[in-house]
Amino acid sequence: MKYIFSFFMLLVSAQCNAFEELKNILSYDKAPTGVVIEITSGDKLYLEKIITELNTDIQALRNKFSNISIAIVSHAKESLLLTEKEAIAHPGLHNKIKSLSESGDTTIHVCGTYASWFNVTEEEFPDYVNVSPAGPVQVDDYIELGYLHIEL
Repeated sequence: MKYIFSFFMLLVSAQCNAFEELKNILSYDKAPTGVVIEITSGDKLYLEKIITELNTDIQALRNKFSNISIAIVSHAKESLLLTEKEAIAHPGLHNKIKSLSESGDTTIHVCGTYASWFNVTEEEFPDYVNVSPAGPVQVDDYIELGYLHIEL
């Protein structure tokens, strides 16, 4: 039990540090090229749990750096909530994801390979979610473009 608690505390600490990294960018004098937020959670509901804070932090970045490019790449269980079928059960999450995608330079990606392991096809995701062949490769592509990398 002690090890499970320690592991849980480590995960909570890592998540807090990642959100602190996002907030730290606000102290920059000059906008970075962009920010890629990588999400790989074993918790299917993780995106739903963090979307409000994530949305708030992204809006704060946009308020300071209006032209900053932001990408969110999800390539684990949480990505499966972004299908059209799940939009019915999780409308709040989908409304916020859609708003992020349509209101500025925020691109939402899910991993097509991960989705295929659960027999979820590219066509099952709404238009505001981009299906990348491989999430980790998508993250690396953004890093090569000079984006700051934050893992949640």
